[in-house]
Amino acid sequence: MPSFAKELMMKELEKEFKDNSCVFLSSFNALSVADISEFRRTIEKVSKRSMVLKHAMAKKIFSGSNVGEAEKFLKGQVLVTFANGEPQLASKTIVDFSKKNNKLAPAGLIFENKVYDAEFVKRLAQLPSRHELLTQVVTRVKSPISGFVMTLSQVLRGVVTVLSEIKKQKEARPQAA
Repeated sequence: MPSFAKELMMKELEKEFKDNSCVFLSSFNALSVADISEFRRTIEKVSKRSMVLKHAMAKKIFSGSNVGEAEKFLKGQVLVTFANGEPQLASKTIVDFSKKNNKLAPAGLIFENKVYDAEFVKRLAQLPSRHELLTQVVTRVKSPISGFVMTLSQVLRGVVTVLSEIKKQKEARPQAA
């Protein structure tokens, strides 16, 4: 019979799995406390929570949320990162940290109740963020509009110049009485 603390922890973890659309699984081996703390400091900027998860609890949660195939990522020690919002930001942070510290490696991702492997996490890290994509869209939408405005202003400037020259010519001619 599980203890009250374990039941409470299970409920909390199940809630986290339901509330977050992205759950990153990373495997690590012989990672020091200082390294884990450094990882948590970097990941907390783009994710909600990061924690070490026991295999038995993970299996219960995976089977309860219909992602039982995620059990294949439970090798060695597992660090779970819950992210909500932009998954590529958390993915970039995890992949960048794993490049600096080879003791941690992305194992997989549970995204909207579908399981993806480490290759998907690495490809996701290469995608631009939502802010970068919106900037590109605004730039591309703005460019033709700016060109159109410049063309119109040049036409109007030409008309004003022609009218100004006509006025100068009329003023330069002696007026007949």
